[in-house]
Amino acid sequence: MEHGLPSRQTVNVVGGRLRARDVRVGSSLWTVDGERTVRTTVTQVLAAKVREVVDVTTERTTFTVAPHQLLGIVGGWVPAREAADRVLAWTHARKLCRERLEIKPGYDFGYMVGAVCSRPGTRSSC
Repeated sequence: MEHGLPSRQTVNVVGGRLRARDVRVGSSLWTVDGERTVRTTVTQVLAAKVREVVDVTTERTTFTVAPHQLLGIVGGWVPAREAADRVLAWTHARKLCRERLEIKPGYDFGYMVGAVCSRPGTRSSC
């Protein structure tokens, strides 16, 4: 197993959590894409027996991954075995499914900005 999780490790699927062994082709997962979380669809599932794993310990939890599993750090990605003494990037599980506001230029947005910034008695400089 080059990259991956132990079969009992939980993963964040859309709508909750599953053990890694229960993820199937077609399952929807939350995935970090840059600074955003996006829905992805599982296209392939592989299982392999390994003799080596890495326990990653943070201030709040410990989890087990394959040595080559990529972990997000400030400035990029590094294999788990090289992540010692580095700050890991993470997102709280409850925030993975949060819908983020996307501003779409147009009449509605312009009207809202005009209405808020032109109220008498405000010193806002929108």
